[in-house]
Order: sequence, then structure tokens, then C-alpha cells
Amino acid sequence: MKNIKSLVFLAVIASCSTACSPIEDDSLRDKFIVNAGTPITKAELSAAISVTQPFSNEAGVVMGDQCVVIKNKRPEIGGAWHIGWGIGEKILNTDNDTLYYEANGKFKIYYAGISENHILVSDTIEVTITNVFDPWSGFLTGAVDKSNTTASMTWGFREVSWGSVCNMGAHGGWKYVSAGYTPESNFAWWGSVSYAQAGDQTMKFEYNGSKMTTYKADGSVKSTGTFGFIHNVPEAGVLGTLVTTTPTIGASYDDCGQGSNNKFYLLTLTKDYITVYHNGWDGSADWGDSGWYAYFKAKK
Repeated sequence: MKNIKSLVFLAVIASCSTACSPIEDDSLRDKFIVNAGTPITKAELSAAISVTQPFSNEAGVVMGDQCVVIKNKRPEIGGAWHIGWGIGEKILNTDNDTLYYEANGKFKIYYAGISENHILVSDTIEVTITNVFDPWSGFLTGAVDKSNTTASMTWGFREVSWGSVCNMGAHGGWKYVSAGYTPESNFAWWGSVSYAQAGDQTMKFEYNGSKMTTYKADGSVKSTGTFGFIHNVPEAGVLGTLVTTTPTIGASYDDCGQGSNNKFYLLTLTKDYITVYHNGWDGSADWGDSGWYAYFKAKK
């Protein structure tokens, strides 16, 4: 009897084990993996997408090559666009879209799709954007967008609290905001020049052609050139760099020297005030080296 009970118990266990084991359904695996079919080629995917810039740049016209249209002409190939966008990229899960770039430069675009359960990546397409309006240029010229071809502003000296319009002073002091320093703090070590000494020198910035003209105190033209910007931040507390092909007003007081290729740190840049710093060399040590500070204001 004991042996019969044991055999019955083992049979029950075997039955339970069989009932609890799932039956594998191979149909989905066979359909989508084993027999998924032949995926399209990279060349076919690349031919199925397009990246175009429908507008050409025209003088005085706001819209230009910053408008980029992306299209996937085979929507059955699902996937995502990878859009170079400033620092990093945007990923767009769409077939078609219109992009409006916010900065000038060269940007890479490609499409990653899935065909017959295989991931494919298209050829990379590079677009060049040159038509984006730079708001920094607007600060200097008064332009509000690219259509303001006649916009211009005149700038003169601004006398700061200790009576200087330009001076040689300590490098890097503007970084120490926690200690109470600002770009207009008194870093003057030597060469402090008052408004009365400098006279009413001015400089005019024009949006069209990025033209720059400096004038002597008597109103006659001193020099002409162009201006531009480098938006990279070279040091803490610096907004970017102003580049000019002619000396600024007050250049005769700049012991670092100015010529036809000048780069000035922008410490303040608004529609009313500019503060620049020119050291003439790289790798300066805070408080250990010096450069030329100049303070300007827009003439209303």
C-alpha cells in the first residue's frame, strides 16, 4: 500500500510540473525575427530622406538658410531624426518637419530607422546656417532683426565712478563678484583717463556690412573697419569677445596696442553700456597681469 501511495504522489507531481510549464509560442519570433524579411539598404534609406533649405539668403529679408525642411518619403520605415543643434542634438520622432535654427554654424543631420527588425542609419547630411540674426549686433547697432539694414548707433565714452573713461588695470578682477567687484570696479593701476582728457570721441556701428567708424573729438573721421563677435566664453565672468579691424576710440591710451586685428573681452554688453578689456596676450593671471579697460555708452 505504501508503494502504491508513493507512485500516486509522484504522478501528481509530474502532472503539476507539466501543467505549470509554459508552452513557447514561436510564431511571433518566426514572423518578426527569423523570417522578418530583407531590410532595405543604407543607400535606399538615404535616398528616402531629404534635407532642404528652401529659402536663400537675401539682403533685408529675415528668413533665409536658417529654415530647414526634413522629410522621410517612406513613412513605413519608422525611426527618428537626429538633428545637430548647437551643443548636442535634437531627436525628432516624426516623418516630416520644418526646423528654424537659432544660431549660425555647420550642423549634421541623419535618420535612424527600422526595416524588417534591423536598425539602419542613413548617410549624414551637413547644413550650413549663416542667416541667423545675432542679437549682440543688435545691441551695438540698434537693429532688431536682419531687415534693419539701415540701423546704426553711435557710442561715446562713459565716465565711471572714479572719473575714468579708460585705464590700465588688474586682470581678472571682474570675476570676484562675491567680494563686491564688478566690471566697472576700480582696477586702475595706471593710465586713468578722464572724459575731459579724452574729449568727445565717438564710434559708429552699422548693421549693414558690420561697419565700424571712429571719429575724433572734432567730429572728423579717424578710421574705418568692421566688427564681429566670438561667442565662446574665454574666462569666467566674460560674455564673449568683440573683434574689430580698426582701433576703438581711446586706443592711444591702450598700452597693449591696437591695430587691424583686435580682440576685446566683453564684460558688459547692453543697449546702453559696453565695458571692454584688452590684454593683448593669453594666459594672464588674476591680479598678477594687467590690461586696458574702456567704458562706453550709447549716445541717444
